Amino acid sequence: MPEREIDMTGVDAPIETVGDAELIASDRVEGTAVYGPNGEKIGHVHNFMVNKRTGRVAHVIISDGGFFGLGGSHFIRAPWAELAYNSNHGGYVSQITKSIMSEQGRPSADEVEMTIW
Repeated sequence: MPEREIDMTGVDAPIETVGDAELIASDRVEGTAVYGPNGEKIGHVHNFMVNKRTGRVAHVIISDGGFFGLGGSHFIRAPWAELAYNSNHGGYVSQITKSIMSEQGRPSADEVEMTIW
């Protein structure tokens, strides 16, 4: 059985990992904060899409959570490779800004997941 480790870095520490400090369980990624290039929080990871054949994450769906979580959420899709984990923020950093979220975001996560680039 792999040894469990506790990551004490980041805003939302501790994060428990199993075996490899570079891996994280999918349920720990969902809900993680996402920040824009200027460090402003733009939302959180709603979910991510995994290629069935390769097992690699293709893209992530980001949600701004709406107005105080009461609706009006915007969802946008971003390539996984364009997000970088930042331990100082305790979340992912993207090139997406709040204005991009509000202007290009869709009202439904399902609509965003099924959009073909």
